[in-house]
Amino acid sequence: MDVDTLLLLLFGLFVQFGPFLIIVAVLVGGVLLGCVVVAIVGAVRTGMSKPDETRDVDVTQFFEEQTAAAAAGDRRA
Repeated sequence: MDVDTLLLLLFGLFVQFGPFLIIVAVLVGGVLLGCVVVAIVGAVRTGMSKPDETRDVDVTQFFEEQTAAAAAGDRRA
């Protein structure tokens, strides 16, 4: 099999399945472009938003208060 026959075979396959390949390429490319756009918009929104206000909470103190509140609730019942 010489090179001309191989090239002719590849060209024939491309002509035969070209429309299908173009449709698949457009669909896959659209999905990938959408993912990139969503990622960029998310990054921009995250960078422009104000940082959330955080409170330092002492975990031990929190659970002690919850235990005391639960114990006080049990006494009322």
